[in-house]
Amino acid sequence: MKRYCKRKGQSILEYTLLLGAIIAVIVAVLLGNGGIKSKVQGTYNKFGDAIEKTNNDLTTGVFR
Repeated sequence: MKRYCKRKGQSILEYTLLLGAIIAVIVAVLLGNGGIKSKVQGTYNKFGDAIEKTNNDLTTGVFR
């Protein structure tokens, strides 16, 4: 019968390295060119422009 000896130090190191790699990929996706950050920022800018245009229309009397 074989005995398997788990090395806790090694498994913790492996999990830490794996977690670091996952975090690096997430940061690269979020902050990279054409990533989620630019899409959210573009949507936010479009929404702001729509609100500004509606406000201008209301103040100039288009809806009166």
